[in-house]
Amino acid sequence: MKNLIKYFSLALITLLLGCSGDKVDEAKISKELNELKLLSEKINNDLSVIGKKAKEIALFTETLYENSKTYIPKDKNIYEISPEGVMYKSKDDGNAAVFVSGVVPVNETIKQIVYFTEPLDSVLKAIVHSNSSVVQSYYNGKCSYNRIYPFMDVLKQYEPKMKIPEYNFYYLADRNHNPEKKDVWVGEPYVDPAGRGWMVSAIAPVYFKDSLQGVFGLDVTVRTITDKYFSELNKETFIADNKGTIVAADEFIIKLLQLPELKDHKYFETIKADTYRQEDFNLLTHKNKNIRTAFEDIINNKKSFDYLEFDSNKYAVYSTRLNQLNWFLIKIEKL
Repeated sequence: MKNLIKYFSLALITLLLGCSGDKVDEAKISKELNELKLLSEKINNDLSVIGKKAKEIALFTETLYENSKTYIPKDKNIYEISPEGVMYKSKDDGNAAVFVSGVVPVNETIKQIVYFTEPLDSVLKAIVHSNSSVVQSYYNGKCSYNRIYPFMDVLKQYEPKMKIPEYNFYYLADRNHNPEKKDVWVGEPYVDPAGRGWMVSAIAPVYFKDSLQGVFGLDVTVRTITDKYFSELNKETFIADNKGTIVAADEFIIKLLQLPELKDHKYFETIKADTYRQEDFNLLTHKNKNIRTAFEDIINNKKSFDYLEFDSNKYAVYSTRLNQLNWFLIKIEKL
């Protein structure tokens, strides 16, 4: 009997130790959340700088409208009209490309807008070359006019009669969505019409005589974010949007969470996946109930720490917000 009692006592102690080993102490939780917060603050601060720059250049663009009567175009011959009615810059002069879709017929008034906004070229170039996160800069006018740097063959890239104001990188800055007329982020990744992949954008409205004339924008690719802020040491950390869809993650996380195989060799690069479907990478609709529940607590209930258990393994899940984009920075650690 004594041996039996001794056996059960040892078994109980082992069980208790095992259970305690599956828990994370408060000091560890605090440390991990602090590190995650520091990274989120760095990303937020960098994005804030980009947003402020977008607003600054939007204000500069407003001065071009105010002084439009005095501007003399450098060379009108660099612009042509295609058979489809698109106004464009015919040669790469080292500056921005120009595209006026023709959905609003190109008349002399629209031509003048293209001419007097030529000074934007030097500004568009400067921001791309001075900030490594910004891959593209542009101004979109309300008449479906796009001035964009770096230069591209717009006739090959864009469709004639494209309605630019119907895109989120335009209308999210309008008076209905942005009555304060401030810089805002297009935080839901979208496929860039200019062909640079999955993108988020800092945009700011351009007003003249209290009427929205256009929207200035600075683009940051999802790939840029992953390459800049996630190293091999951060393979357990990933980003999800406020709907629960993974935005950026290492292949390690994709396999761990039993999501579909990545089309790109390392990072989640949706533009390369022709068969990509957002619901396949949404954690709130995951086939595993435990995964759904844990991330509902993170995404919907805004919990900064939770446990996740599946396939006989237990994990600690840490989370903090990326306020600029309304995203979540999440780390999963096996216990």
